[in-house]
Amino acid sequence: MRASLFFLGLFAFTLITMAQEKRVPIIVAHRGDSSNAPENTAASIRAAVAAGADLIEFDTRETKDGVLLLFHDADLKRYTGQKTPFEALGFQEARRLDVGSWFGETKAFASERPPTLEEAIRFCLEGGKTPLIERKTGSAAAHVKVIRDLKAEKKVIVQAFDWEFLREFRTLAPEIPIGALGDKEPDAARLAELEALKPDWIGWNQKYLTESGIARFHGIGAKVAVWTVNDLARLREFTAWGTDALITDRPGEARSGLSQ
Repeated sequence: MRASLFFLGLFAFTLITMAQEKRVPIIVAHRGDSSNAPENTAASIRAAVAAGADLIEFDTRETKDGVLLLFHDADLKRYTGQKTPFEALGFQEARRLDVGSWFGETKAFASERPPTLEEAIRFCLEGGKTPLIERKTGSAAAHVKVIRDLKAEKKVIVQAFDWEFLREFRTLAPEIPIGALGDKEPDAARLAELEALKPDWIGWNQKYLTESGIARFHGIGAKVAVWTVNDLARLREFTAWGTDALITDRPGEARSGLSQ
C-alpha cells in the first residue's frame, strides 16, 4: 500500500475532473510558476497557487551546516557572478542571497530569499497544493526529517535523478511517495532498474519520452510525468499519449490552453 493511497486520492480527483471537462492531466508548476516569478522562491510558489497548478515542483540543496533550502543551480554564478558552490555556504550566508533581482527588469522581486524546505512545504500545503520536492543535494535522512516533522508524509512527493538516493529514501520512509527522474533513452537497463525500484512516479525528459515509453512506464505501475513542456502543441500531444502529469514553466497557460 505504501504511498499508493496518496496517488489513488490525487488521481481519482483528477479523473473525476476529466470526466466533467476536457481531459487535462495534472499540471505541475516547474520551480513554481517560473514564468511569472523567480524560480524556487515564495513568490513563484504563490504564483503557482494562483495559476491553478496541481503540484508545485522545487529543488533542494543543503548548506554546509545541514539546512535544506530551495536552490537549483550548483553555484552562485547566475546570482552573484561568482562560481562559488552553493554547498560551500552556511545557512545564514545562503539566506541572505538575493534570488529575485535577476528576474525581469523592474527589480520587483529583489526581496526574495531562498526559502527553507519546511517553509516551501508549508506554502504549498496552505495553498492546497502538493509539493513535488526535487532533491539536488542533501541526505535522505535530512529530507525525511523535515517531512516527518511537518507530518506531511502523505502530502508530498520526493523525486531525484539519483536513484541510489531514492533507494535509501524508500528504505528510511516507505510511506512517502518517490519519483524517479530520467533524461536519457529508457533502455532495457534503465527499465530493469525502474522495475526493481518501483517508484510511484516517473518524470522523463520530453526529448526521450514517446507514447510507447509512457506505456512501458505505466506497465511498471508508476504514474508518468514529462518535463519541461511549454509548447501547447506538445502539451496536447503528451496528453493524447496518456501522460498523467505535465511539468511546465507556464502552469496557467497550460491549463487554459488544454481546457479549450
